[in-house]
Amino acid sequence: MKKVITYDELLDVIPNKYILTIVAGKRSRDIGKGAPLMVKCGKKDTSVKKTFKEIVEHKLSYKFQEENE
Repeated sequence: MKKVITYDELLDVIPNKYILTIVAGKRSRDIGKGAPLMVKCGKKDTSVKKTFKEIVEHKLSYKFQEENE
């Protein structure tokens, strides 16, 4: 039986729901375009599920970029 990834598990890694949405969306699009995976996934997993697995396993992170004035 496959483990279900919950929203709370994702928020434990990236605590802001807005940042989580942006990070997951960008990574999911990259995976859809053929970017290499950082975790082992099944063939039937969607790009979003693959992204969530990467986040839960701490393979995906983010950082803020300062704007140049």
